Amino acid sequence: MKWKIEKKYLTIAVMALVVILIALVFNNLLEQGSKYDGIRSTLSGTFLPIIGGFILAYLLNPIMNCTERYLFTPLAKVIFTKKNKEQKQKKFSRALGVITTIAIFMAVLIGGLCLVIPQLYTSISKIIAEAPAYYVEMEQWIVTFLEDNKEVSKYVLGLLDSGYIKLTEYVNTVIIPNINEIVKGITTGIIGGVKSAFNVLLAIIISVYVLFEKEKLISYGKKFTYSYLDRKQANMLLTGVRYVDTVFGGFINGKIMDSFIIGLLCYVFMIIFGFEYVVLISIIVGVTNIIPYFGPFIGAVPSVLLLLMADPKQGLMFAVFILILQQLDGNVIGPLILGDRLKLSSMWILIAILIGGGLFGVLGMILGAPTLACIAAILGHDTRRRLKKKELPLESRDYLNIKSVDENMKIKELNDTEEA
Repeated sequence: MKWKIEKKYLTIAVMALVVILIALVFNNLLEQGSKYDGIRSTLSGTFLPIIGGFILAYLLNPIMNCTERYLFTPLAKVIFTKKNKEQKQKKFSRALGVITTIAIFMAVLIGGLCLVIPQLYTSISKIIAEAPAYYVEMEQWIVTFLEDNKEVSKYVLGLLDSGYIKLTEYVNTVIIPNINEIVKGITTGIIGGVKSAFNVLLAIIISVYVLFEKEKLISYGKKFTYSYLDRKQANMLLTGVRYVDTVFGGFINGKIMDSFIIGLLCYVFMIIFGFEYVVLISIIVGVTNIIPYFGPFIGAVPSVLLLLMADPKQGLMFAVFILILQQLDGNVIGPLILGDRLKLSSMWILIAILIGGGLFGVLGMILGAPTLACIAAILGHDTRRRLKKKELPLESRDYLNIKSVDENMKIKELNDTEEA
């Protein structure tokens, strides 16, 4: 007598085995995590430039497409008009498109570093050198501002003195005695910086190859998808990938452009009114603006405190300016550049930022909202498909007054005395 194993039971057994193996591996990692630190570090160091290269190519692809379409493809059609003209035109326009794109990226990167680093160094050096003077000015400003409230003034000055004493004690007891360790740490940081620079260079090189070969890579991906999945699954996967590309690509590129404009407006405002630490604060405001909702506050708080130390009037003026700037960004600049790409309510965006930030830090705060938008779109599509199959309503508002659905899929609604 032959044993016949049904396919569904075999599937369940395989899934159970996979779950058990994953649980065992995870438990082993928790118990002996330190042993895997070296392996994890090696793997991350190996794959980081590759992943970075693909991400960089993805971000630079719109620039390359633009230069190819409007500059080099028309030029190639003029130059190559004889045998194998289409192949030569394509190679010519792609080569010049990639070279131009990488040249623009390198010019922005190197030019930005050359412009920013010296001014950042000057700003930070000035903060350190003038810290005692800032403390005295802040103390005098508090006394003047709260001269009619002696008790409040005394309390605030006590807090200021306490903070200054603790900072001084920290410098004398922690930083100065451990200066040798700090020097070693700086040396290690420099070595790490060299490695990071090398990884950036590798990422740029890989991005060049990805930009050159993007059509082949896309073809290989689709070929692999249709070979391992059935037709419907493959079609759904490609549709999902295209949607993710639309959401992530539009959101990230739009957010970078939006943050650049915000940083530039901040720079112009500070230059006009002669504020201190123009470059440093403009960079802080621009970079933190990439984070939705919380970004403006994260960038504004240290910037306002920094200006309050230099000049309280400048700090207050800057606080008012940031409030106006963020209203302008939230109601005019942001919607103009980003539109309604995410199609999520403010509540869900806030939840996505909190969860993403809690699990993955700053990167999670940036990518949490578009990730949730993609998940919501996939779930929404699948939900509509299932409801259509059951011949149930597709709109969410139609479910508010539903009390139950019987075996024949007939809807029974709530009466006037019953609550939803």
